[in-house]
Amino acid sequence: MRVSANYGVRFSADNSYSSSLKLDNRKYFLPVQNDSVNISKQKATSSKNNAFLLSAAALLAVVGCVVGAKAYIRHLNTKLLENLPTPLPEGHIADSFSDTLKKELSINHRFDKLMSFIEHPQEDKIAGTGANSKVYNLPFLNKYVLKILDPRKRAEPNQIPIGIFPENVNLGQPVWVHPDNFRIMLLKKVSGEPHSIADWSSTIWHKDLRKALTVSKQQAEDYYGKVIKIASLKQKVYNDLAYQIKILDSTPKSPNDYFIGFKTDSINPNNLLVDLKKEKLNFIDYFGKNNPEHKNSYLDMVSVITDFTLFREYYDWLEPKKQKLLLSAIKTIDKKSYLAAKNIDLSTDKNRFVDFIDFTDRYFHVSSVPKHDGHGEYVRQYGISAKYMLKLLDKIRNDNSIKLLN
Repeated sequence: MRVSANYGVRFSADNSYSSSLKLDNRKYFLPVQNDSVNISKQKATSSKNNAFLLSAAALLAVVGCVVGAKAYIRHLNTKLLENLPTPLPEGHIADSFSDTLKKELSINHRFDKLMSFIEHPQEDKIAGTGANSKVYNLPFLNKYVLKILDPRKRAEPNQIPIGIFPENVNLGQPVWVHPDNFRIMLLKKVSGEPHSIADWSSTIWHKDLRKALTVSKQQAEDYYGKVIKIASLKQKVYNDLAYQIKILDSTPKSPNDYFIGFKTDSINPNNLLVDLKKEKLNFIDYFGKNNPEHKNSYLDMVSVITDFTLFREYYDWLEPKKQKLLLSAIKTIDKKSYLAAKNIDLSTDKNRFVDFIDFTDRYFHVSSVPKHDGHGEYVRQYGISAKYMLKLLDKIRNDNSIKLLN
């Protein structure tokens, strides 16, 4: 696209003048100025100066048009490059993608970029880490994340079949598994940040130091701030979270699924993503049920939000005023979670939660840590921590001095 422009001023013998602007072969006339024939030379000179100023203004307008046009052309070129068709190559890897993904990968060399990223993952793109895996953001595929299980560990994927959940539900489910390596997969991207404090996993067990770490005062303050904000979210946010659990709980993994559905992680707050801007809570990293103790209930919401394993340590670091507000927040979270579960017919039986925690306790040892005041220790074992939280919930539900947050 080419923009051409001409501009000028014409003076007559009687000191009148007119100016015109010619843009892309179209001529536009600016208002005529007609001075008196008998005016002084000084005024005539002033009129001519005014005409030049008017011409300069026209020049600036033209320059603005040209610059704007060039910027718009650059914008269009960028958009064209972003959507440049680049067909997928032939082969079993390209064929393994769904039609939707094939369409998204056949633009701007995205398939090649994905294969290159899988071969050489970029550590600065890590979105999160787990005990056995890393999850990466993909700048060229912003609807998805790449999950890679650590091949050095005997970790198995969560065995979530592709395409079993409703299209309008985003549970961070896999949408593609590498046909040659089941430890590599694309997941739907879920917005938000992990609810956990920084270094939660290392606080439970630091693999390099080979010991559990005590909770710091800063971690306690960070936890307090997060829980207060989550407690203040609207009831509809909790309703949506309960709906996610209901979908997981009732969606068969296969036509002959004996233990129907999936179990949410009731323990690790890393697996609850919080998006305060969008007012959204999301469960991720659930697993297929495969025994009778794998049951969900409303307490799966409460347990993860409260981070029951470390709750006593957070609480003890806080000043009395914040301790009371924290209890109000926990009471509010419990009530909103309970109402959300009742609205959607999700179980409110606390024994489901207790049975799952007791079952988990058989296989995971959680180290105790000294109290920060030097007197005694915090026993973090899941069963003991869960029972403490349940007793606390019973207490604050019946304590009228602990008010609900708005």
